[in-house]
Amino acid sequence: MPPGRRRLLHSVAFATWLTGAVWLVFHYFVRVIDDFGFDNPHPQQQWWLIAHAVFSFAAVWLFGSLWSDHVVRGWKAGARKPTGGMLFGVLVWLTISGCALYYLGSDAWRSWTSLAHWIPGLAAIAVFVVHFRKKRLDETNLSR
Repeated sequence: MPPGRRRLLHSVAFATWLTGAVWLVFHYFVRVIDDFGFDNPHPQQQWWLIAHAVFSFAAVWLFGSLWSDHVVRGWKAGARKPTGGMLFGVLVWLTISGCALYYLGSDAWRSWTSLAHWIPGLAAIAVFVVHFRKKRLDETNLSR
């Protein structure tokens, strides 16, 4: 993959992860007490969610552009199949559950879907790091 495209992909993926993580902090831990003493969501919570959605759209597009020249070629070559397959599965799950969060109307379903989205979403960075580090380990072993 060309270095510029790799940097763009990594930047958008990290921005997607970071905006989602910051939204979680604002959603669960940063609250505002109004003049009547009621606990309300912080006004920035909505903006972090919007930023997360924008980066998510870009990430889905960029990951889709990886299909022909990175995913298929790597799969055929047998390079990092376990970590690549897991990363692909997590990304598909996050895409489907993210769409479900947008389109589900029931609060009960939305609550469960939210958990099913953000728990793997937080873990996604670890899956990516393992996949990325495996490449470095493979390159190191080949150069010996």
